[in-house]
Amino acid sequence: MAIGQAKDLDHARAEGLGVVPSMPLDAYLNGVLGKLLAESPVKGIPARVYLRAGGDWSAKSTADANIYVSLGILLRLDSEDELAALLGHEASHVILGHASADVVQSVQQRAIQLSALAVDAERAVAGATGGSQSSANAARIDEQSRALLLNTTLLSPSWTRDQERDADRLGTDLMVRAGYSPQGMVSLLQKQKSFETERAANPQAASLDKEILGFDVTAKAQKQVTAATSKLGAAGGVLGALAGAAIDRTKELAGKQLDQGSRSHPKTAERITDVQAYVMREYAGLDAPELQVEPWDAAKEADGTADVLENYISAIEAKGRLSDKDVAAARPLAKAALSPPTQAHAYPNYVDASVQLAEGAAAPAFADYEAALAGPEPAGAIYAAASTLYLANGQKDPAVEVMERGYARLQEPPALTVPMIRTYRQAGRQSDADRLAAQCGLRWPSLQKICSAEAKGQ
Repeated sequence: MAIGQAKDLDHARAEGLGVVPSMPLDAYLNGVLGKLLAESPVKGIPARVYLRAGGDWSAKSTADANIYVSLGILLRLDSEDELAALLGHEASHVILGHASADVVQSVQQRAIQLSALAVDAERAVAGATGGSQSSANAARIDEQSRALLLNTTLLSPSWTRDQERDADRLGTDLMVRAGYSPQGMVSLLQKQKSFETERAANPQAASLDKEILGFDVTAKAQKQVTAATSKLGAAGGVLGALAGAAIDRTKELAGKQLDQGSRSHPKTAERITDVQAYVMREYAGLDAPELQVEPWDAAKEADGTADVLENYISAIEAKGRLSDKDVAAARPLAKAALSPPTQAHAYPNYVDASVQLAEGAAAPAFADYEAALAGPEPAGAIYAAASTLYLANGQKDPAVEVMERGYARLQEPPALTVPMIRTYRQAGRQSDADRLAAQCGLRWPSLQKICSAEAKGQ
């Protein structure tokens, strides 16, 4: 699965809102990682840490030894030991060679299948009721694309139970050997569990999960079948039964997929228990040092870092207010995030553009996108959002130009392939859409159905 560190980084830039431009905190993060890797049983691991823009809880390592950590996690950490636990866990996945093709491909395929099953159900209902499905299917394709970009905590997890356990244990060993307290791993996992609990209680987050997994579509379709059956009489009853069977099959298969992922991947509570038992067994006599709070606080408050973090916190809060449809509260927070030194960063500009669009102001949103694309770390979501806005305003050529620029700049990443196909099709360049869909199927077989369906506008 390795594609080269530079290309892997470009593909990470293409996923969502990309990475945060370099700041002094990067050197600190990689310094902690260096301490851990110095204790690795496998030497010469060329791992490096990059910060992802966004307030979610997400971290991942790749076959190219790049480690991506969201700002959302860092802002929740209270000590260098928790940071070492996070990086030690991700580095352990690299050291242990967990980024196998089978694992990664199976995760992507599960995400695709869950959305594709919902498309099949929608088609069955539309065929039975005589309804139109083009807009609904287009929406599902959008969701399939989004599903591939979501962190695996929202979908089927990428690592198996054994892999997560081994990464937790080796990560703990690396921490202890590097002079950190093993309690940092327990504390980190407790924070992750708290985040998961908060997210489960968030109606919008739960709605997003249901939307992506297709359950909302199947529930809606079932209601459509019931309504159509009552109107169509006996014939409708037969058609409705056929469509209903397709929907039931969708739910059954999707349920099996989720159950399989749940069984193979440990819940965070189980991981906490396992790490605690491991520490008691292996390090019962250890005179563990105190958690290192001061170095972590100093790193966050350093010149060149504190202002960046403060502005990103404003952007994250603005996005939250916008999600609550409180545009008035989001506006000043978004503007604060656009002050130096982050005025050209992708994430603050994206959030401000979202506020502008919520107020019906397209021109300032265009300006935000242009500033982000001219900045130090243009992100995939910015290229896609700018292209969509151009198309909405009837500007087909600029829509294609901005997407082609991003697609080339980020080394033709899979994350921008479906949006690129969509842009070609909506701009009336069907031959280009078909050509890219064919290339997509050859380069990424797991994306073949999505790319083909997008090219056909299904």
